[in-house]
Amino acid sequence: MPHMWPQARSEARSIEPVPSGYYPVETPEQLLAPFRSTTHALRSIIGLPEGHWQEVYLPVLENYSTLCQRLPASEAHHHAELGGLLRHGLETILEALTLRRNQLLPAGAPAEEIASQQDLWTYAAVTAALLHDVGKPITDLVVTYISPPDTQPKVWQPLTAMLPAGAHYRFRFNPQREYHRHELMPPLLVHRLLPQVGLNWLASEPAVLDAWLATISGTEDAGPLAAIAHAADGTSVARDLSGGVRTRSPAARTKPLAERLLTGLRHMVRAGTITLNRPGASGFVADGSLWLVSKRVLDDLREHLTKEGQTGIPGRNDRLMDELQQWHIIEANGDKAVWFCEIRIGDWCQTLSCLRMELTQIWPDLKEVPTAANLSVSPSAQPPASGTASAETADDRTAESLGEKPAAPQNSPANTPEAPISRAGSSKVPDTDSSPIAPSDPATIGQRDTEAARSAAALAETSTDSSADDESNTDLGQRFVEWLKANIREGRIEINTARARVHVLTEGLALITPGIFRDFSPLHWERAQKRFQKLRLHAKTEKDTNVWTCQVAKDRRTSTVKVMLIPDAESVLGITIPEPNPVLTLLNADQLKRPVKSAPFSDMDELE
Repeated sequence: MPHMWPQARSEARSIEPVPSGYYPVETPEQLLAPFRSTTHALRSIIGLPEGHWQEVYLPVLENYSTLCQRLPASEAHHHAELGGLLRHGLETILEALTLRRNQLLPAGAPAEEIASQQDLWTYAAVTAALLHDVGKPITDLVVTYISPPDTQPKVWQPLTAMLPAGAHYRFRFNPQREYHRHELMPPLLVHRLLPQVGLNWLASEPAVLDAWLATISGTEDAGPLAAIAHAADGTSVARDLSGGVRTRSPAARTKPLAERLLTGLRHMVRAGTITLNRPGASGFVADGSLWLVSKRVLDDLREHLTKEGQTGIPGRNDRLMDELQQWHIIEANGDKAVWFCEIRIGDWCQTLSCLRMELTQIWPDLKEVPTAANLSVSPSAQPPASGTASAETADDRTAESLGEKPAAPQNSPANTPEAPISRAGSSKVPDTDSSPIAPSDPATIGQRDTEAARSAAALAETSTDSSADDESNTDLGQRFVEWLKANIREGRIEINTARARVHVLTEGLALITPGIFRDFSPLHWERAQKRFQKLRLHAKTEKDTNVWTCQVAKDRRTSTVKVMLIPDAESVLGITIPEPNPVLTLLNADQLKRPVKSAPFSDMDELE
């Protein structure tokens, strides 16, 4: 059972700054004291003798807390409070331990080798997960400190030294920081966190060291350690942004949707995902307001929150606008949310439908607000007259003129049940695999009806096509897993029905292939399927192939469907699934020996 975090959060104390506006440098004991229950849980799960815990694990926690002090993990995103970076790191390694227990490492090794290296692989998983965000004090923050008897502040250089004991520090976010640059820093900080005995231990097994180095260096195809680190990080982020959505406690509270929407917008603006103040941009600053191109920004916001693993995000833009308007995050245009604006930048002019926000909603410090010369926004209470640029599609035509791929308009086939089209494409989703079978009607194999199209269209709203080729994003296979888990938890994906892509067998969770991957990413489903296979969550057949055959039988009628099988899905994915589908039978089930995560890793795995 995964450890839950509300108690750790409630234990956390805020530190009152000294009168000068600086925070005191604290000892590891002071910094870790609010998280006693968390460290006790870590100690219990790891299960090493006390001497080993003191020698290889406790120094890592102490060094990490000393490095982080009370710094936040982000400026306006996850774990943004004082001490957020430390809390995020502890949450991540605790989740990594839970995920590690579901992995047999090294993959494909004999049982004796797996048993003898069990503790070493656990240490590799924990330290790799902890290192993933450790570069933020270097790349994202500027920290200055005063160390007695000095009276002049100095700039802290985390690569060469910790903050000195007895000093006081303050911090600010670097407005010129490059997002994701912190991901390149972990190898430079290994010696700041790991004790020498821990590094020697990792180096004692070349296969462990190779996997660990690949993970902390961000190498593509880094294998199961990287999958654990990415999944653990994503779970911590999603819980913080959603307010602990996976917590079962009746007292647990989720963060209001409006708060999560605003946090997402702030992050997207600051990260440059929402472009500003240029022809074809998503937002414009003028007259003391931020004007956001409504449909494009809301589509991107929904996709961003879904990728983070957040749940309960409405699939319709009018629902999002209602929430933003109700909480006064956007300024109403009479009784409507949308403003129709003529936007001019030099010779460029377009009429767009926009949402209007106060600048302080995004930039508490107005000195950070970007400006542009020759930019003007002229709002109107009414849509443009007939014959002028459409308020709903002008922004898309502009994007096309700049070589960008626009989102489909609200009334496009992508948003209608009759023709499930991805937002980034214009052709009907291919669907050549056999349809799954409901217990009540196995004869519906191969049929394509309106309900199936409606289901595919609903799922397409959370697809990732628009950024599937962005190498800075999370691995596409891991994003498929998070998408699958979120849709199952929220009931957005059918299970054990005539149109379902997902069925429950006594042997595990069966994913109709390739249909489930097409639902996730109509344009990039083949890559998504291949990357999913790299995660080693599914079981392979005796012939070392990825796809199993299920027989569908009822009332003397039989047929078959092709599936990929995830054994023990509730434990592996952290989800709750219904009872098995009584009309589906896994053929050659006697060949099912173990999940593919135990099979030898090969870069030559091919799609069936």
